[in-house]
Formats: sequence, C-alpha cells, structure tokens
Amino acid sequence: MNQELQKNKTTTQPAPEQRMMPPEPRPQAEPREHPAPAQTETRPELQQTPEHGGIAVEKEGFLDEAIEGLKRRLKQPKKKKPTHIPQVRDEVTVQVEKIMEAGLAEAFQAMTPIQQQEFKIKGEETAMKIRDLLRGTRVKVKKIFQLLVEWLKMIPGVNKFFLEQEAKIKADKLMNLKQVMDAQTRIKK
Repeated sequence: MNQELQKNKTTTQPAPEQRMMPPEPRPQAEPREHPAPAQTETRPELQQTPEHGGIAVEKEGFLDEAIEGLKRRLKQPKKKKPTHIPQVRDEVTVQVEKIMEAGLAEAFQAMTPIQQQEFKIKGEETAMKIRDLLRGTRVKVKKIFQLLVEWLKMIPGVNKFFLEQEAKIKADKLMNLKQVMDAQTRIKK
C-alpha cells in the first residue's frame, strides 16, 4: 500500500523542470515626467456655466442663429416635378384622346370620383406620349399598345383579355390616324 501511495505521489507531482519558479524581478521603469497641461485657450464665445456641469457651451445667441437657419432650410419648398398637362392641345392630341375614350364612358361612370380623376390624368399623359410617338418617322405599334394597356389597367374589375382587345383596337385606330396624318403632310408638300 505504501508503494501505491508513493507511486500516486510521484505521478501527481510535477517534474522538477515543470515546478513553478518564483518570477524573476524585473527592472523598474523610470518614472516618466508628464509635462504640465498647457493652458487652454478660452474663446470669448465659449463660457463655462455651472448648469452644464462646467462644460464649455457656446453662447445662446449662436445656438438661436443656428436653429433659425435650420428652420429656414426646412421650410423651403422642395422642387417638384411638373405634373401638369399643358392646356393647349393641338388637333392630333384631341384626335388621339377621342380614339382613346371611345367606348369607355360606361366604365368611367362606374368609377369613384378619385379614380375618375386619376384615370383622366393618366389618360392625358398617355395621349401626350402617343402623340409624340405618332409625330416620329417610325411608329412602334408595340409601344403604343403597351401605353394603352397600362392606362386601361386602371379600370377596376375588368378582364385582362378585354383590356388587351380594347388596346389592340385603339392601337389600330391610332395607326390609321398616323396614315391620315402622313397623307396630309404629303399633300401639303
């Protein structure tokens, strides 16, 4: 049994190399001398006030001026994109609008007043875009068709196929209008 205890003691004791040695004394660093804090400049617009815990705060007048300047900047109206439609319409625009509104009176009457206004504004914008396309030398029917479909999608509760059919009919009528316009310009020349 003694042998077992001695065996356990020898296995649990660290080897002489692993025993902890007292740390070697380190040379002490020389104390550094800190320079005296430099005198800080005090600006006349800064004051140390007891209500702010001795923290330097700028004069009240400066803060008021800054606040007023920010208020003025915030009150300035932001530039908005012009969304109004010119009131002067040429013959082409009037004809385009007549073609676009054909057959939609019943659906227009079923809308709420707000929806009617939005539909009207979007229709006028679409008419202007179509007029610009018709004035070009090459007319892209697909672009006109897409504009009409986007405009007609504003009608609530209408079948997608009806919208496409209606847009196709209106695009064909607009292409006929373009041919008439081209014929008139040839006659004038």
